[in-house]
Amino acid sequence: MRAMEKIVLKVKKRSETGKAARRAANGRIPAVLYGNNVSTQNIWVDALALERTFAVAGTNTIVSLAVEGGSPVNVLIYDYQTDPIANHFAHVDFYAVNMKEEVEARIPVEFTGVAVAVKELGGTLVKTLDELSVRALPSDLPREIIVDLSALKTFEDRITVGDLQISDKIEILVEPDTVVAMVDEPRTEEELAALDDAVDADVSKVEGVADKEPADTDDDASTEKK
Repeated sequence: MRAMEKIVLKVKKRSETGKAARRAANGRIPAVLYGNNVSTQNIWVDALALERTFAVAGTNTIVSLAVEGGSPVNVLIYDYQTDPIANHFAHVDFYAVNMKEEVEARIPVEFTGVAVAVKELGGTLVKTLDELSVRALPSDLPREIIVDLSALKTFEDRITVGDLQISDKIEILVEPDTVVAMVDEPRTEEELAALDDAVDADVSKVEGVADKEPADTDDDASTEKK
């Protein structure tokens, strides 16, 4: 786990809204700034600069937002929308934080190392969490929480939230006994055979329904009309 340095992102004030903002974008993303001790402002952020910033900061690292004609504001990228086709940013919310007040955030879980129970025993790695909810001062929020899988040496081993090496400045909002990662034993030949039989049975049921010939209702109807 490591905390990231604060980075600077320059933005400009925006007067356009709605469809007018989309027409005037020209390589910029419409955004809004709101939060602690700031008045809500519509702003423009350069698309490329935003992508670079997000790649480093994500949603849990403080960004110094340099608003045109104003003082820098400490913010988190609180929310964002992306274009469903191009997968580019379509809109961003910047939330101004009080650096002396704790905030809640979801921190990504990053896995490192190799589980011995997978490499040497042929097991299947099971990751049960991909992020953790935490509470901390904005400056103490980590970029990610690292989980070392090399601790999984047997099928009985478990890595839980309580096992994670986390700064005492951060409060984890998840129960300590919550499993983060484990390794399942490989299936036996009997289990695989039973699974194959179950799949074959399901396929047979479907084929049986498809093979049934529909009743010849036209013939019945013509007989009744005689």
